[in-house]
Amino acid sequence: MTMRTSRKTATFHRPFVLQGFAHVLPPGDYVIDTEEERLDTSLTLAWRRVSTVMRVRVAGAVECRSVDPDELSEALLRDGAQDAPGSPSSRLSAKFRRDRARGPLAYPARRT
Repeated sequence: MTMRTSRKTATFHRPFVLQGFAHVLPPGDYVIDTEEERLDTSLTLAWRRVSTVMRVRVAGAVECRSVDPDELSEALLRDGAQDAPGSPSSRLSAKFRRDRARGPLAYPARRT
């Protein structure tokens, strides 16, 4: 099975919180590694995300910690929203908390 890893840097301008972390993370640049595997399909080239890992400095050492990519995106949006007047606050939105509690979306069957 073919695997690929992509790397990007996420920049936070303010302290932020992610689920699974015991403390508030300081502002700064964080390296994000995303690992994907190629799906065996004859029709199209497709990749499935296997893991997303963020490098975090803890007590002088760098640790690689698994993160939810959707939660990371939401945290980056909250961080950037602070610069735009009228944007959502830095706390998790009620809609985001509700949707996370429900899990994957279930759509009703279509009538024909």
